[in-house]
Amino acid sequence: MVKVWSILDYSCIQTFYMTNVSNCTCICAIPKHRRLICGSHGFKAFEYARPYTPEVSDDTPICTAIFSPIRNEIYVAGEYSIKIWKGTSGKPVRVLKNIFTQVISSVRLDDAHRNIIIGSHDG
Repeated sequence: MVKVWSILDYSCIQTFYMTNVSNCTCICAIPKHRRLICGSHGFKAFEYARPYTPEVSDDTPICTAIFSPIRNEIYVAGEYSIKIWKGTSGKPVRVLKNIFTQVISSVRLDDAHRNIIIGSHDG
């Protein structure tokens, strides 16, 4: 079984029951075509019930996600940008776009959770 959850209100949007798949080992979303690909030795494609919403979703590979209990924010790094989400509402706060010319490889917060330390593949 695969469940798709809304980050906006934490509700379950859709449930997929995967028949003839023993263990789901990977999931890939294809937002442009509203498809969810699930697989192990083989794969199955499912269609989303709702369309892709760019301001509350991400279609790039995610490097890491960090939660700050001090600021109650979630920092999601993917490719060249970092999206910051409010922990209580699940809504995006801001986006730091095109930080590097290389893909982001590491993200950390300082001790006070006021500064984001970011590393890329080129050092």
